[in-house]
Amino acid sequence: MPSCGPCAVSAAVPRRPPRRRAGLSQVDMAYDILRKARSPLHISELLARLQSTFHVAVDRESLVSSLTKKVARGDRFLRTGENTFALRPEAP
Repeated sequence: MPSCGPCAVSAAVPRRPPRRRAGLSQVDMAYDILRKARSPLHISELLARLQSTFHVAVDRESLVSSLTKKVARGDRFLRTGENTFALRPEAP
């Protein structure tokens, strides 16, 4: 007869702790790059600098979408040309 008591061996899989997002968001990284550049950057240049500075690959469409939403809200970013972004003058 199989045992179901405390001596039974369980085939439990060890649980991983929940993943925490460490570091900066894509938008925060873009802000940091633009702050250091002190001039507008095309999305291609922005992506290249994100890769070289933060060693992350950022999806182009995702970043353009996020920055465009920030521009529409008047939050930190300006669009100075087609797919070209800068910081608002009042941005810290």
